[in-house]
Amino acid sequence: MGAKVWDGNSNGPELKDIHISDGVFTDSPSLEAHTISAEGLTIIPGLIEAHAHLCFNGKEDWRAVYDNDTPSSMLLRMIDNSHKMLRAGITTVRDLGAPTDLAISLRDSIDQEVVSGPSLIVAGAPITPTGGHCYFMGGEADGELGVRVAVRERVRSGVDWIKVMASGGNMTPGTNVERAQYTQSEMRAIVEEAHRLGVRVTAHAHGVEGIRHALAGGVDMLEHCSFQTPDGSEPVPEVIQEIAETGTIVSPTIFGSLWGQENTQQYKKRATLTQDLIESGARMLMSTDCGIPHTPHENLSYSLEIMQNLSRLEPVEVLQLSTNRSAELLGLPDRGRIEPGLRADLVALSSDPTDNLSALREIEFVVCGGDQIPT
Repeated sequence: MGAKVWDGNSNGPELKDIHISDGVFTDSPSLEAHTISAEGLTIIPGLIEAHAHLCFNGKEDWRAVYDNDTPSSMLLRMIDNSHKMLRAGITTVRDLGAPTDLAISLRDSIDQEVVSGPSLIVAGAPITPTGGHCYFMGGEADGELGVRVAVRERVRSGVDWIKVMASGGNMTPGTNVERAQYTQSEMRAIVEEAHRLGVRVTAHAHGVEGIRHALAGGVDMLEHCSFQTPDGSEPVPEVIQEIAETGTIVSPTIFGSLWGQENTQQYKKRATLTQDLIESGARMLMSTDCGIPHTPHENLSYSLEIMQNLSRLEPVEVLQLSTNRSAELLGLPDRGRIEPGLRADLVALSSDPTDNLSALREIEFVVCGGDQIPT
């Protein structure tokens, strides 16, 4: 009671009371309700992180740690990282790369209240060619038949999304970030099989060729979408236009390593790309790729500030990318806003993040699925 509430839609917070019953927001308090005084605080919907790696440690030695993990130690690390994210106000996490059985086990354990954590959406091991980006997660598949089988195996296991490595990646030596890893026909096979089974596809795609192949295959979302080319040339306008016209969602993964790098060429190029995508009308949500080096799991607030600087959006517009906009684009109509009937995820802050995003680090308490989380 007594707090200013930003509901995820409006331009700013308003004084109002919030009622929760059985894990959802309600119009009025239940008979058994107890009151929490939030006078002077600002309450916003729980944050959504659209691209995380709970199995990585966010440090330079990530690969050595990963390779020396046992399945049980990796699962414990994933639980610990999920707790860090929850205490930072992140109540929904889409994990886009971890051993499939561990990702599903953690998601289901949280849903069954065996362990606490944010609501998880998982893709398991990304589909990648033999020796391709993140091959060590166990997702290698080659050829049209091979990738169809890989999709079927993941859906049988119970993943929520299919992730495919359309280009090489910086964290896997020997792969080529600037070139496509799969042909257009292989990408189409992945998408056809996933859509037949009712699951959407997102593509890791850094290089322009990988982006083109992913678009030709009909993927639902592009991760990173950084338009890298061998000669460092600027993004191709017609490809950006195709992204917008096809409605393909962009998950830009604003890395924590960009913090404080405003004067670098990399930062300036990323700013131009981000603004071009926004001006084209491309559908975009917020993501960070947390877990990779220099991008801690709990630092979404810093990436949101970077996103504001890159995009020139207002703080409230950036917040929407990690609340109601993410919920909409990820197909999660039960969250992302403070509204009767929706899942009760919220963050109580000492000051107003619609005025200054640094307020996201002034957390008083977090509620996830109706349960108050110690911070």
